[in-house]
Amino acid sequence: MNIKNFIKTNAMALLAIGTIGGFSAFKASTMTTGKSLIPVTVQFQGNPAIQSQVEDESMWTTSPNGQSCDGANQKSCNIPVDHTDLNTSGTAINPSRITLGSSLTSSGNYIPTKTGGSSTTPFNPVNRN
Repeated sequence: MNIKNFIKTNAMALLAIGTIGGFSAFKASTMTTGKSLIPVTVQFQGNPAIQSQVEDESMWTTSPNGQSCDGANQKSCNIPVDHTDLNTSGTAINPSRITLGSSLTSSGNYIPTKTGGSSTTPFNPVNRN
């Protein structure tokens, strides 16, 4: 039997083995790192011109904020975080995991900075214009 005939007659079995292998590899990487590989996006729910709101972790929630986060560093918009960086209800940033500060932009608004917390998740906020 040549390789083409083998593949044709066993295509579904090969596909099933590949699928199982792929899912197993994903599960194994999650188990070894101890954390999900899929980030959660928290979105800013306040006024970016008010420093205390940008620095208030409870203002960063999993609820949509209706803003287009275009990456222009002028106003607060969203932050991808690990699910372990959320509070016990899973709806906002846990301040013991990520403590927020802020930086004033040339537009007179604030964008978030990380000033502390136990999270090892890279801090990469996506701001807007």
